[in-house]
Amino acid sequence: MRRYAKALTAMVIVILRSLFLYGFSLLRKGSVLLSFTHIAITYIFGLNDIRFLVLYTLPILITYYIFEMRKLLLYTLTISSIPGLWMALTQLLLDLAKGYINPFRCIAIYARATLVTVNTMYILHTFNPTEVSILFNKVNKFAGVYPQLFFRVASFLVKEGIEIIYTHALKKESIWKTLAIIILRGEELAKGFSEGLIPKYRKYRPIVIYSLRTIAIQFAVIAYDIVITFVLTSIL
Repeated sequence: MRRYAKALTAMVIVILRSLFLYGFSLLRKGSVLLSFTHIAITYIFGLNDIRFLVLYTLPILITYYIFEMRKLLLYTLTISSIPGLWMALTQLLLDLAKGYINPFRCIAIYARATLVTVNTMYILHTFNPTEVSILFNKVNKFAGVYPQLFFRVASFLVKEGIEIIYTHALKKESIWKTLAIIILRGEELAKGFSEGLIPKYRKYRPIVIYSLRTIAIQFAVIAYDIVITFVLTSIL
């Protein structure tokens, strides 16, 4: 039972770090709309062809290296491989039941699921709370504070959550008790930030923060996507 607890603890840490390792990094100072444009092109043209999907994912992997976020890339690939392995093993079991094993099909399923998850994680890593706050503020005057509130709570929760996990591991506490305390701590942080922001709601005016370098790289990725799409559709 203790082994399962350690494995689950390690998994929780990897998930938390894969989402919020670098906080409000330079990668997050781009445009969410540009990130969604890349993902839309990838899903429309890449889901049905693994070759397209690989080519669309390459600039994303390079982007992590450009911003020196190799650890985040490692955690992302670790998390992304989980659904890929699960789907590949499921297909392998089905092939075994039929009496015929096609290893290339299993590899293709693993690669497709992993690459799709990597691109989905890219959306989370390029989430710009200041830009989303502007969009929310146009819908509701007081809604602009919520994206930044979520991001602040999540950042604090990652740091404290990892400390709680390590402390409970030393005390040999149950993993379920650890997860319960992390959830409760998250609620406390959310309430604390909310109460502190109540007097500022009416005066709050979101300000968008962009990095020209990040925006330029995002436009370069989209330009690459368009060229690849045009070339491959012309050839194939």
